[in-house]
Amino acid sequence: MIELTQIGAQLIFIGVAFFLVGLIQGALIPSAKNSRMALSGHLTAVQCAMALVIFGIIWSLVKLPFYLEMFAAYGSALGFILIWIGITFASLTGASKALPIAGAGFSANLTAEVALKIMVGIGSLLSLIACTLLVFGLLPLIS
Repeated sequence: MIELTQIGAQLIFIGVAFFLVGLIQGALIPSAKNSRMALSGHLTAVQCAMALVIFGIIWSLVKLPFYLEMFAAYGSALGFILIWIGITFASLTGASKALPIAGAGFSANLTAEVALKIMVGIGSLLSLIACTLLVFGLLPLIS
């Protein structure tokens, strides 16, 4: 049976708050320098928010050592948020080198381009590791 844990409740709260931020961002898409990138940021926020809520709901099923459980939970939240911040930053500055499809036709100064690459890179790595841990933490369900 699924029961709500403290970490699960925190992930649900973070996810719902993140979802709200994504909805607000959706209303602000026309005011961004790069509206395609702003749409990408909006979609990233709402999709990652839903993932965090789902993670929170199923968290009692995750079987990992404590430190890996903490990393999986908060690493996924931080990773998703960093990706979203990077995409939103790109929508406002025009940075595009790290995200060439949504950024086509836009450019920014070197500092903005490097900042985008760092945020999206670290966020992607964190979320990839955290979600991989989550898969391993759920393996006992299928045994």
